[in-house]
Amino acid sequence: MKKTISGVLLALTAVFALVACGKKTTKEDETTKKGEATTAKKTTKLTSKEKIEKKNKIVFHCWNNEFQSRVNDYYKNVNYYDANTTYLLGGNYIEWVTNPNEGSNYQDKLDTALGKDEVDMFVFEADYATKYVKSDKVADLATAIDGLDMSKQYQYTKDIVTLGTEIKGTSWQATPGVTIYNNNVAKAVFGDDVTYETMVTKLNAENFNATAAAVKAAKKNKFMMIGPDCWFRVYSNNLSAKMWDGTNLTVDKQLFQWAKDTKEFYDARYIRSVDDDYGLWGAEWGAEQGKDNCLCIFSCPWFTDFCLTGYRANKGEEELPIAQRTDCGLRVAPSHKGWFWGGTWLTATKTGLAKDGIKADIADLIKTMTTDKATLVAIAKGANDFTNSTEAMADLAKDDSCKVAYFGGQNCFAIYAQSVAGADLSKASDYDQQVAENIQAAFRKYFQAYSTAAEAWTEFVSALEDKISKTPVMADGVSITDAGITIE
Repeated sequence: MKKTISGVLLALTAVFALVACGKKTTKEDETTKKGEATTAKKTTKLTSKEKIEKKNKIVFHCWNNEFQSRVNDYYKNVNYYDANTTYLLGGNYIEWVTNPNEGSNYQDKLDTALGKDEVDMFVFEADYATKYVKSDKVADLATAIDGLDMSKQYQYTKDIVTLGTEIKGTSWQATPGVTIYNNNVAKAVFGDDVTYETMVTKLNAENFNATAAAVKAAKKNKFMMIGPDCWFRVYSNNLSAKMWDGTNLTVDKQLFQWAKDTKEFYDARYIRSVDDDYGLWGAEWGAEQGKDNCLCIFSCPWFTDFCLTGYRANKGEEELPIAQRTDCGLRVAPSHKGWFWGGTWLTATKTGLAKDGIKADIADLIKTMTTDKATLVAIAKGANDFTNSTEAMADLAKDDSCKVAYFGGQNCFAIYAQSVAGADLSKASDYDQQVAENIQAAFRKYFQAYSTAAEAWTEFVSALEDKISKTPVMADGVSITDAGITIE
């Protein structure tokens, strides 16, 4: 960032972990409302599982059922599905191998299966994407799949899967970060006549700190944000360089700026709590989103669909899709700076695309689910997902039928489209996930005053040495002592 959060603002963190999201769950959980729907039989030409003549199996590794549900609900060649299998027209079928993404569990089991050439397709996340982009097991989709046209996809979603001239993955979604503010808190602090335009201004980079101070000064027992992790991604998505250069692991200034600013915000009581339960996916972090205590919730399209609507629902609407809900008191505002939260990419292995019996189905699945405009529009409208088509999202941003009462009649696609422009994955490198997870864990103790900044740094270094056998160093211009963090 060009300015520190001592003059900027917010965002969100996102290293996923299992946790309940009210009636729904996080992206990591297999029992989300979308996921539960995948156990029901799809209405197709076939009415009985026994009538299907099974032919060739496509082994697909994933950590939850998000993409599985998208395929079952929107892929044109689905005949029938049950909890763990999707049967395609023509007789081939997808076997979904699901290993939860706790720690390195998903990657470890995927790597073992890849080593045995037992994987045809799989999904991966941004935080460890470079690992699989570099893998010799993964096919170059640009040359292996005829007619794969990714020209209409958002650039940042392509940058992270590009290796020279090769394309090693593709995604059906973009995940721009936005600021969701609580309109009830805004009115309590700034008056009943506060407008959306006023709040957008109050939440921009120049005014964020003053707004946080005003929330506290109002003496309404309100806070700017829920917990210490809530704005991590705005820093980690705006690194100055790749942290791993192939030899050295250098922790970027932005992550130290996050730690410094979070400590200052909590000490000023702009943050609700830094207790563990208020960290990302903590029980209180989730519960607070259903209450009217904090002004800002930081979100993205998939989070709204999979989690927020579970955390926050009007009575009697807990089971309804977002399009059928009434005003929940929240409003979506553009982010002050480009960032994103997560996202899922899919790819195929060289061995999978070498199998004549399934190659055509793999290729068609990838093309249809990530580049076909009609399919991506259907997903966007049906699941409120911001799909990976610049043309489709531009159309929906102007479509009045996409306004939702849940957010006071807003068309969120217009705001997502505005926010996605600054998303940048060009600085991603191999150990981003481990750095993110462990720096947040170590410095939370610093925020809680259980350790000094120097002790938190020592704990972080030890954790990485233990887990990935790498010794991180500080970026130039950063110093840490018992007194705190200094950044030049």
